[in-house]
Amino acid sequence: MGKIFGTFGVRGVYPDFLNEDFALKMARAFGTFLKGLKENPRVVVGRDTRRTGESIKESFISGLISSGVDVLDVGILPTPLVQYSARILRVDGGAVITASHNPPEYNGIKLLEGNGMGLSRKKEAAVEEIFESGKFYASSWKSVGKKSRKDMKIDYFMSVMERVDANAIASRKPFVVVDEAGGAGALILPELLETLGCKVLSLNSHTSGFFSARNPEPNESNLKDTEKIVKALSPDIAVAQDGDADRAVFMTSDGKFVQGDKTFALIEKFVLSERKGPVVTTVATSNIIDEVAKEFEVEVYRTKVGDLVVTGKLLELGGVIGGEENGGVIFPDLVLGRDGIFSTVKIVEAISKSGKTFEELLSELPKFYQIKDKIRVKGDRKSAVLKFAKLLKSEGFTVDLTDGAKVIFDDGWVLVRASGTEPIIRIFSESRIEGKEKEYHDFAISKFIEANKDLEVEI
Repeated sequence: MGKIFGTFGVRGVYPDFLNEDFALKMARAFGTFLKGLKENPRVVVGRDTRRTGESIKESFISGLISSGVDVLDVGILPTPLVQYSARILRVDGGAVITASHNPPEYNGIKLLEGNGMGLSRKKEAAVEEIFESGKFYASSWKSVGKKSRKDMKIDYFMSVMERVDANAIASRKPFVVVDEAGGAGALILPELLETLGCKVLSLNSHTSGFFSARNPEPNESNLKDTEKIVKALSPDIAVAQDGDADRAVFMTSDGKFVQGDKTFALIEKFVLSERKGPVVTTVATSNIIDEVAKEFEVEVYRTKVGDLVVTGKLLELGGVIGGEENGGVIFPDLVLGRDGIFSTVKIVEAISKSGKTFEELLSELPKFYQIKDKIRVKGDRKSAVLKFAKLLKSEGFTVDLTDGAKVIFDDGWVLVRASGTEPIIRIFSESRIEGKEKEYHDFAISKFIEANKDLEVEI
């Protein structure tokens, strides 16, 4: 079958690729792998709200049980809460049945380490080898695993409250509009914010799994209707999440969309004011992160795109915060992965403790100008990016090949990178000087086409 795991787990359209049979086989492969490490492994399993989620989850659980693995079923939960559950329950592994921000016809499986972090590349490769071989461990009838249910919501709520100034939030009583897209966050974030003392208005909190009101990808184009509602309501802040709530993007009181880099930087600034330490992000994230870190005299480390890589580096360095440009922020002392729930709470706390508005806090951040774009190509995307990099290097440009090809300029950069989840090339550009980001964007597209004359490109 070839490589089946993407940036984090495996995803596909139901039932063409990812279906109950696939889930059963993947669970047996994962169970066989775990049985090779421990005689009686335990695994936590949760899912998002997709229509196919329950049947996929039950098939996956059946595969684990048949392999002699005990299962702790945490039901419908955001991915960060499943990751949190794995860590707190001290299991040997975990799985989230989710396709995150993908449309409703997709589903997926994210495999986890015992500490809740996404499964390492090495272990993914081992599971995939077992999956493709079809050589699964088969438990006897006496030693099949058993399933039990766990409700982890209150545990998570208590852990969050231990980490924030709940009194400051309760005193400020921020008005928060929450758009959950019908995803798993609808069962957690509105109640948590209300518990902290916020006034909350929920949008798209029905969890039918159709995502009928908007696409679960929380980008600006998918949030036009939400922005209109926010503008009419004038809350202190608005937040929108994806299907499994590992990301959070924000809007101002007048409905203006805020890039994920900026809110990450705002959270970074607030966290570093409480505790200094290394910051980890990817090559695709704005240099605003570096500027904020300079204020606190801490180092920023950059990695490939993907929260698994960022989280791994955070653990290695003992970092205090990490994140990506897409609205995913990692708080390693709570969850070893992106947590859109806690990100929202920290923004609310920052507003409450500072006594300032969300807009005022954003205005205090360093200024950078960005374009985030994508083009569709037919063919080998990674090879196309390498051809682009080779051309730019031959012309004397400085090119960072950490992930894709990042061309460095004196006042900015442009990144050309093949997506790990979609058949597209992402093109991100940034500059300190307004207008230059457009020059770098257009330059990159022109050079990409020049380096790949035989490739079909859709701009």
